[in-house]
Amino acid sequence: MTAQAAASGTLLGIAVPSYKRPDLLARLLDSIDAHWPVVVSDNGAYLDEAFKARHPSVGFVVQPQVVSPASNWNRAAQAIDADWIVMPGDDDLYYPSSFAIIEQAIRANPDAAIFFFGHHIIDECDRITGTWQPPALALASPEGFERVRLGVPARPPGIVFRREVFERLRGFGEEFKVTASDNDFYQRATLLGQTVFVPDVVCGYRVWSSGSTAQAIASREWLDDVDLWSSRVQAFAATDAGYRYPDSLRDEVYMANLRAGVRAAKISRGWAAGWRHAARARYPWRASPVSQFKLLAQLMLPARP
Repeated sequence: MTAQAAASGTLLGIAVPSYKRPDLLARLLDSIDAHWPVVVSDNGAYLDEAFKARHPSVGFVVQPQVVSPASNWNRAAQAIDADWIVMPGDDDLYYPSSFAIIEQAIRANPDAAIFFFGHHIIDECDRITGTWQPPALALASPEGFERVRLGVPARPPGIVFRREVFERLRGFGEEFKVTASDNDFYQRATLLGQTVFVPDVVCGYRVWSSGSTAQAIASREWLDDVDLWSSRVQAFAATDAGYRYPDSLRDEVYMANLRAGVRAAKISRGWAAGWRHAARARYPWRASPVSQFKLLAQLMLPARP
């Protein structure tokens, strides 16, 4: 089955960016309701023909050369011909009732731009280590953005967006180096139309203790991406949504990520590493006094894992 034939104007398509995890990808594919079309973008061509033969209903887009994660996300989404797109990672999981819940929500909210469903956080052993469930809300723009203005707490396997939104936003930004491409996309989507929050948990989002986030969050590159993210959303809000995104919000977003980096640096490399990370960052003076006090406290107090 070719990627182009994977869907034909259907309600929902599942776009899966994949990279070197065939065993986990197989589990994800087995957890997806076979009623819906699926495309896998194979970054680096790591999936062999035997794997593909075991999943004959799945479309595969092969990327012979390894591309950035955001580029792989875009290629997966571009290959799906469906009105709505959901994009799980290749190590995530769905539950038996997930797609019935998603379909019901889409049909009940035909004018929405984006949906945020509840999710579990799962570890390397499939243990549930956390849960996020939003209140049930359907909010017009910019009220939906206001709910996620500091960052989107939903996770990709539980985020469903309209294909028209993906095309209007020109996909996920490939300028980012280590983070924020997803937040940039999802936040701008909330400024384009109705945002629907659904409390039902539809997926398990896997977090690895030694994953890329844990390694990169205490870096200057991470903070540079955060600044790029907030500047892009700020510009989009003004030109495409008629919404004033204040500079103080940019500094609140930066401060939240700076604090997370300080904490990670102190846990992994010691107390002085937290101070070094803060010294390399720009100081977000326009953040609230409460946020600035929290940063000082985080620098002074011992880090707790």
